[in-house]
Amino acid sequence: MKSARDEMLARLDAALADAPQAPARGVRDRGAAMPDPEALVSAFLSGLDAAGVSHDLAATPLAAAEALGTFVRSRGVTTAAVWDNALFLQSLGLDVWGMLRGEGVGVVAPEGARPCAAVAEADLGVTGAFAALAATGTVIVRSGPGMPRSVSIVPPVHLALVPQSLLVPDLGTFLRTLSLPLPSALHAVTGASSTGDIEFVYVKGAHGPRAVHVIVLGWL
Repeated sequence: MKSARDEMLARLDAALADAPQAPARGVRDRGAAMPDPEALVSAFLSGLDAAGVSHDLAATPLAAAEALGTFVRSRGVTTAAVWDNALFLQSLGLDVWGMLRGEGVGVVAPEGARPCAAVAEADLGVTGAFAALAATGTVIVRSGPGMPRSVSIVPPVHLALVPQSLLVPDLGTFLRTLSLPLPSALHAVTGASSTGDIEFVYVKGAHGPRAVHVIVLGWL
């Protein structure tokens, strides 16, 4: 004797027998070749444009330093909260703290009590990246020792240094690249923080930075 559940499922199957079926969605081969690097960069820059994110493409460390200097001068930055410089030196080969100080910017490192008051008072937050999604112009930032999440969300402006080699086509591709152990936190930055929740009034900077700038490091 069929249960009430079995009878209900049978009626649903009969009712949907002639319904149009959704097209099959293939699963990308985990070993599939990545798109051409130049195509990824082009798509990423287009994604940044669509998200309202300003950007530079630096072919050399000198070009990255010049782009960073031009940006901080254009924004009138006087103080910047920055990830641990040893991390930048290790992963990017860049003395980010030295570059900023050369522009007369005071650099603060998040430390001590949380939240760190120095980060809240900074004009700019400077981070690296864990990955970047070409399809949407999204920068994936991770948290960890020397890399607090606050640097990318508390200051009014976030600047991310993104090696070209970290670009992937989309979120699905990125998720397939993850391996254990995972970072303590991952968050995706697609343009400035914004909301329209209150009376449908569009507000930027509601939950984070009002502006985001990306420098793509083309030699890495």
